[in-house]
Parts: sequence; C-alpha cells; structure tokens
Amino acid sequence: MAGADLVNLASGMNVLPFFLVVGSGVKQIEDLKGKKVAITRFGSSTDFALRLAAEKWPVKPDKDFTVLQLGGQPEMIAALKSGAVQGAMLNAEFAILARRDGYRDLADVAALGLSFPGSGLNSSRAFIRNRRDTVLRVMRAYTDAVHYGRTQKSFAVGVLGKYLKNQDVPFLEAVHDLYFNRYIPRIPYPSVEAMKTALDDIAARDPRARSTRAEQFIDASLMQELEKEGFIKQLWK
Repeated sequence: MAGADLVNLASGMNVLPFFLVVGSGVKQIEDLKGKKVAITRFGSSTDFALRLAAEKWPVKPDKDFTVLQLGGQPEMIAALKSGAVQGAMLNAEFAILARRDGYRDLADVAALGLSFPGSGLNSSRAFIRNRRDTVLRVMRAYTDAVHYGRTQKSFAVGVLGKYLKNQDVPFLEAVHDLYFNRYIPRIPYPSVEAMKTALDDIAARDPRARSTRAEQFIDASLMQELEKEGFIKQLWK
C-alpha cells in the first residue's frame, strides 16, 4: 500500500502454525480468566495468532487474561515449566516438545479456519514482466520441492534434521507430518482469502486497507501457466 511493486506468486502456508499450550490447571478456554499467557513479542506472529484466535473465545487478551512478551519460544517453554505463565502460544515444533513434558494443546490456531499468509513466494511486477521465464523456472522448482518434500518423507526428514540441528527422528517426523500434511498446500496457489485477512488486520491501523482489494497483491497467472502446460498434473500423476 506504500507503493512497493510486490505481488505474491505462491503460498507457502495459509495458516498460522501455532498452538496455545497449557498446563494441568487450565482445562478450557474460560479457565484462562485471571491467568498469564506468553507470546514472543507484541506485534509478532504469536501475538497475532493469539488475538485472532481470541476473536472466537469468550475471554479476551488484556481484558480477561494477561499477555506477556518473553522474547522467544525457549523462554516461553521455561516460563510454562516454572509456573510463571499458565499458557504459551508455541509454534508447531515447540508444541510437540511441550506435549512430551505433559503439557497439552488448548487451542490449535491452524484448525480454527483462520486463513492467513504465513509464508509465500513473492516478486516484483517489474521482474515478472522483464524476466518471466526466470520466474517460471523458480515457480517450477518451488512447486516440485513441495511435491518432493511431501512424497519423499525420509529425505525431507533428513533435511529438517540438518537445518534444525536435531537428530531426534520421531520429533522430525512429527514436524514433517504437521507441515506437509496440514500446513503446506499440495498445490501452492496464492490465496486471496489469506491476503484479505492480512488487509483486515492492517485496516485497524491504516484505513486505506479498507478500500484495497486483496487481488491487487497477487499474481496467480504463473501458477495458472504451470497448470495449463501440464507441469502440475505431471508432478502429481
């Protein structure tokens, strides 16, 4: 909206992959009243996930329960274990680890039907116009990588282990299953609905967003071209 020449070409995720994890003293959402819930930072994705999810809850952040910013996922886990907080908005990886220690999910934000552009492949209109063949080749590689990660689980788990610096195979397999079976779209078309959610959030701070169409930040023509040329069908045959 400020004038950057950027559009979204493909969706990496259209969900917020967070879980509100709690200890034994919290059985239902209403039990958060008077409690403390941890996020990483105000304005972060954990904060956004909490407040977006709370729109569906009978108790509200800052009004019914206290929201504390603790800086990072490890710090939130530590605060949960020490009793300094009674809930924490953890990403999928740390939620898996917390479950091992006896904590449980009170809310699965990704399952609430809230569409949001969690990640994606983006470029400028000028680059697409001037180097469309290059962009198409990147799109083929990206779409192929999604397919490969989904269908070649052992390879993908090895990659996760390398970059997460973790050789705990059951943990890595759980991470893989969450992301590839639930979060990452099989065919990564850009999502108008997800972009609209982001604009609705921005509109609370910038009124211009109310008169802005989500479609103007998306270029689905490249994914459509891959579909038309048969590339996607060939991948998933």
